[in-house]
Amino acid sequence: MSINLIPFLYTAVFAAILVALVPRKEIHRLLIYGIIFGGIFDVVVVSIGNLTGEFRYINYEPFGLIGLHIMAPISWAIFYIIYFYFLPEKKIYIYIYTTMGIFYSMLFCQMLTKLSILSLAHGIIDSIIPFVPWFPIATWGYLKLTKNEYNIEGIYNKQHHQHSFLTPNCQPIAKPLPDINEDNESGADK
Repeated sequence: MSINLIPFLYTAVFAAILVALVPRKEIHRLLIYGIIFGGIFDVVVVSIGNLTGEFRYINYEPFGLIGLHIMAPISWAIFYIIYFYFLPEKKIYIYIYTTMGIFYSMLFCQMLTKLSILSLAHGIIDSIIPFVPWFPIATWGYLKLTKNEYNIEGIYNKQHHQHSFLTPNCQPIAKPLPDINEDNESGADK
């Protein structure tokens, strides 16, 4: 397998994991967060790395643009959908989960370096530095945005529920009128 096709392989693996573990409805809900905190953040981080000379993608041949492999933002978006789907609710577990995400990403970055897909100027330091702010910012941003999302849904549901109190939802008090044909038939017999 050619080196420049390896990102296609790991993106396909992430996509298979995503489809296997995350329900379709949740994928749709989390897609925007994955794009923002995964894909866009990756473009920003790699652009800063290219400008400072700290790290850069290599051996991407026709599959890249401006120092960025085309599959990297897609892969990060998929990764963050999975990451946000399994994000725990308790604060202490969120800290542990975020730390494990940083550690996993550091290992993944080192693997890409060993596969000659990524070049790091300062070795392991360059594989730690981008992820230390990235994961906490992404986690914090996701939690803030979804908190607002649930607040907005809660306000809508509350207003909709209050509106239902204004409209009567009871049985009519009056008896229904008899059918005219029924009276005529009973009167004709007499």
